[in-house]
Amino acid sequence: MSRIISALFMAVATATAAVAFAAEPEPIPLATNAPDRYTVVKGDTLWGIAGRFLQNPWRWPDIWQLNKDQIKNPHWIYPGDIVFLDYVDGQPRLRLGKNVTGSGTIKLSPSAHSEHIDQAIPSIPANAIEAFISRPLVVELNELQNAPRVIGTDESRVIMGNGDEIFALGITENHPKWYVYRLGAPLKNPLPPESENLTDKEILAPVLRYMRTPTYEDEVKAAPGEAGGQPGDVLGYEVVYLGTAQLREPGNVSTLEILSAKEEILKGDLLVPAEEPTLNSYAPHKADHDVSGQVISVHGGVGVGGKFSVIALNLGERAGVEPGHVLGIYTKRDTVYEDKDTGRNKTIALPDKRNGLVFIFRVFNRVSYGLVMEAVRPTVVGDSIRNP
Repeated sequence: MSRIISALFMAVATATAAVAFAAEPEPIPLATNAPDRYTVVKGDTLWGIAGRFLQNPWRWPDIWQLNKDQIKNPHWIYPGDIVFLDYVDGQPRLRLGKNVTGSGTIKLSPSAHSEHIDQAIPSIPANAIEAFISRPLVVELNELQNAPRVIGTDESRVIMGNGDEIFALGITENHPKWYVYRLGAPLKNPLPPESENLTDKEILAPVLRYMRTPTYEDEVKAAPGEAGGQPGDVLGYEVVYLGTAQLREPGNVSTLEILSAKEEILKGDLLVPAEEPTLNSYAPHKADHDVSGQVISVHGGVGVGGKFSVIALNLGERAGVEPGHVLGIYTKRDTVYEDKDTGRNKTIALPDKRNGLVFIFRVFNRVSYGLVMEAVRPTVVGDSIRNP
């Protein structure tokens, strides 16, 4: 009996130790020469402030002890605020204080300020992504069939511009303003390097599959955290913004007036409600699940990006990606060596190396856009994306 009791005691002790070990918080590495306080100035970003205190800026919610709701709506930080670094039970913690003008004292406050949100410090440089948050970027596959489209003008002009009336079919929502756009380049899952040896039929197979089944229900479902579909599959289309139109007379054939035209508007161009998304000041944070995808586009058409470049990923809402996620950019590497048995050169893959970090700021169903925040080397289409 004593042996059984002793064994049970040891088992319970071992289990308790295992639980205690599992619950041990992951250390939060501080930045070299992290200050004990920092006064926020105009032009700062949450990312930049986090980098002053932390080696890994995506640990920001840990050091602030933010829950999931607070990550999406953190306590706003404004120029003039003071961020303090102190320790609680040996763990670093940040606090927010406000300098009381004329008193020479500092008031510590965990609550949000009453100033307008537009004055708050943004997550990342707003000027780098302004054009990407004020207009449509991606049309999903299931939106193409039913998108309203321009069919002409009362004077049957071929090209329309500012002040012209246009007529459109397919408008069923009484939105006052509409963006006019044209389909741009398709966003596709990258083809594997070995595709250079494929036949034309094999390369075109994903395109033909999409043409046969272009509906949402026919899309391949992705596991949470993973990119969906097959190599070469079309995930959506980037759109070219042409201008903005005002809905004047809704109906079977709707009448709109062009308010502004950035480019020539033609028959067949498409319309989308002008609902401008807002850039919430999400705290930079790591995804709480494994994420795996690839870079599918680098803005500007150059195919290579550096720090503060905007890139598109084949990961979206269906993969559990959300604004504020910080993901690692990894470059695939290989080396050529001589096989000792055959004497021939062979190519072997090397472990991927993290060469950058991307902050996700806008998410669609199967595609998301991010700003490259750190870059050791250029980011290219096909680079791997996963948790840092």
